[in-house]
Amino acid sequence: MATSPNLPDVPDIPRRRRDEDHAKVQRLPKGKFPWPVLTLTALAALLVAIITILPRGSKTTKAPGNANVPPQSTASQVQLSRLEMVPAPVGGARTGGPVYLDALLHNAGTTTITGVEVGATFMGNDGTVKTVTAPIQNMSGAANSHALASDPIEPNESRRVRIYVDRPPTGWNHQPPEITVENVSAITP
Repeated sequence: MATSPNLPDVPDIPRRRRDEDHAKVQRLPKGKFPWPVLTLTALAALLVAIITILPRGSKTTKAPGNANVPPQSTASQVQLSRLEMVPAPVGGARTGGPVYLDALLHNAGTTTITGVEVGATFMGNDGTVKTVTAPIQNMSGAANSHALASDPIEPNESRRVRIYVDRPPTGWNHQPPEITVENVSAITP
């Protein structure tokens, strides 16, 4: 048989490579995931979220040193005198019905009074004490009265006023109660 210098007809087969030509596969080391870094990052994100979501406290500002503070209404600017107890037309004080407490109110302050609320402390026959809270009203006649807001009392003005006690406590000694000013509303003139 004779050999031909031509190679046989064979499909193209790639050439064999050497061992160093093959790419080497690298493996990740086991258990080396950065858990502490991930945990610290999550905690920092949580802290930033809490700080931005929580409400902030109110900012307090100091008044300027030369600021004028408007006069404030106080109980000391209301002076009551000449207190009289008058039975209401219906029922009357002796029958345990409503009573009027008429007085002279003097505005000793520098603000215009638009409302006054007083506490009337009634003494009982047995020594007990009961306090009833009621607003002061302007007197405009024998039986008519209206709120101070509709006709305020100016500074240094005196006016007859009325305190209407709808239900005086049962068992009181029918003596005029002790009146204490509990709340004053006023405006600056």
